[in-house]
Amino acid sequence: MKFFLAFFILLLSTSVFAQATPSAKQLISAQIEQAKHITPTELNSELQKNRTIILIDVRQTSERAILGAISKDDLSIPRGYLEIKTYKKVPDLEAPIVVFCGKGIRSAFAANTLSELGYKNVRNLKGGVKAWINAGLPTIDPE
Repeated sequence: MKFFLAFFILLLSTSVFAQATPSAKQLISAQIEQAKHITPTELNSELQKNRTIILIDVRQTSERAILGAISKDDLSIPRGYLEIKTYKKVPDLEAPIVVFCGKGIRSAFAANTLSELGYKNVRNLKGGVKAWINAGLPTIDPE
């Protein structure tokens, strides 16, 4: 009985702590609002017109296999390495960049960070790869 009680308390506390606090929700909303966005349909249209756009996937490497990648040419720079690796991989501060993740939250933070680092033309894929898939657009195996 003690085991079940301890398990229930652990389960309850995990679900309570997993919820975003009101201040975290405000921060997320502010970051999403601050970022410039592009919809999956708009991005696909630009890619179909052969516009040169650097796609940066800020998901963890292990996450890329779950939903797939948007392009064989996208750059995988997990959010935790963005400030360290982007200058080397994208030295042109004027380059058109679209940042994406699974749902568009981490990539909104990443888009704002890249703008703060001096990149001039950064947009967030609104809704992330999930929105891309929901729009009926194809993904590829990232490997």
